[in-house]
Amino acid sequence: MLFLGFDIGGVNTKAVVLHTSSLNTVDGYESRSVYFPVWEHSLSELPQLLTEVKNDLCKDRSPNSVGVTMTAELSDAYQTKREGVNHILDSIEEVFPETSVWVVDVDANLLSISEARKEPLRVASANWAATGWMAGRQMSDCFLIDVGSTTTDIIPIVEGRPKTLGKTDTERLISGELVYTGVLRTTIPAIVRRIPVWGEDCRVSSEKFALVADVHLVLSNIREDEYSCETADGRGKTIDYCLARLARMVCADTDMLQRNEIYEIARYIYQCQLAQIREALVQVASRNPAIERVVVTGIGKDFLARKAALEAGFRKIVDLGQVIGEKGAERAPAYAMALMVATLKQRS
Repeated sequence: MLFLGFDIGGVNTKAVVLHTSSLNTVDGYESRSVYFPVWEHSLSELPQLLTEVKNDLCKDRSPNSVGVTMTAELSDAYQTKREGVNHILDSIEEVFPETSVWVVDVDANLLSISEARKEPLRVASANWAATGWMAGRQMSDCFLIDVGSTTTDIIPIVEGRPKTLGKTDTERLISGELVYTGVLRTTIPAIVRRIPVWGEDCRVSSEKFALVADVHLVLSNIREDEYSCETADGRGKTIDYCLARLARMVCADTDMLQRNEIYEIARYIYQCQLAQIREALVQVASRNPAIERVVVTGIGKDFLARKAALEAGFRKIVDLGQVIGEKGAERAPAYAMALMVATLKQRS
């Protein structure tokens, strides 16, 4: 049997197909991630993308069920989240007219498409709930830290279920359970307003001269092939280009700043980003003092999630990839959606 899970993001659309032969037994899986900034495409192109991903993963077979979560509705391709949710659901229905489709809500429940349309804010940006549900199947009490390309989720898991104070993105930003910082697309002024330069406190330019991906590539936290988004200036993704972009953040260039000085700038930005995640984790942990374990996942699981957890005083840290496999952990919400429909809904 085949169960297909989609995580339809504003920048990357991810999918996982699970191969199963018996209940609660996964025989294998395949996954895909496609760079697809929805605001740069016609809305009519989304069904085509979903069809291509389905055909790539399922070949000539039809999935028994499809699970869907999304964050693309927040994109400014849509005027409102309701519009975005409905367009994404329209696209799914167009691609899977004869297949059972389920959408996760913020309480980790599966809704039909008609139910999801009635309460669009309950399914908007609910991918964290799917990942939290999956982590809760493995560890009943933990904090799940998922650091992706754009955002960081900090999800308390209590007795095997996500137990967040916030449900919507806005509520989660307030509660510390969502930090709008990630490995690739975050702009530098979203992390720091001042940077030490030449022994002085230098204000940074508010221009989009560089991304945090430049920091992490310079510091060898990511490889060049993992720098999957467009660069701020449209130029290359080599160390030299990254250093040039970072120098511009203080309105300088590689003639004005020595190489080691730009590396110091990168290290400072990295430490400030770590502090953002650590402070949010401390905020969330203060409401759940009995939890001692942290589970990390996402592209930033080691150099951001794990390090922030260690700085916050946690010593029991588990890599989700060691539990479900690295590719599944990299695309955790999509994997979770496939697993949810495979285990929670009667197979058709």
